[in-house]
Amino acid sequence: MPHRRENRRRSTRLSLRVPVRIYGRSAENQPFRELTDTLAVNAHGARVAISVSVTQGQTLLLVHGITEEEKECRVVDVKAMRRAKFKVALEFIHAEGNFWQLFQPLRSANTERKQHVE
Repeated sequence: MPHRRENRRRSTRLSLRVPVRIYGRSAENQPFRELTDTLAVNAHGARVAISVSVTQGQTLLLVHGITEEEKECRVVDVKAMRRAKFKVALEFIHAEGNFWQLFQPLRSANTERKQHVE
């Protein structure tokens, strides 16, 4: 039987487009501001597509385009895409609150699994 990697996701991911602004420094240490939409969100961060090259581990500022709320984020993954874009996974440095303004906060994936086990 093949070994399955354990799902390491801490919260449910939703495909949701939310307008955001991202501020930071490029891999070449140049300041940037990028206007984009999220590709997916969860209680601990988001995935976005941006045109600026960033590096794993660096800190960026994410601004919600509707509420103007700000969150510091850490880049946890970067993948090159077509047309000189990068798919970037961001993790909130402090994940408390309901940054995405969802009616029900996104539950932890572990809590969700426990509810289905009887």
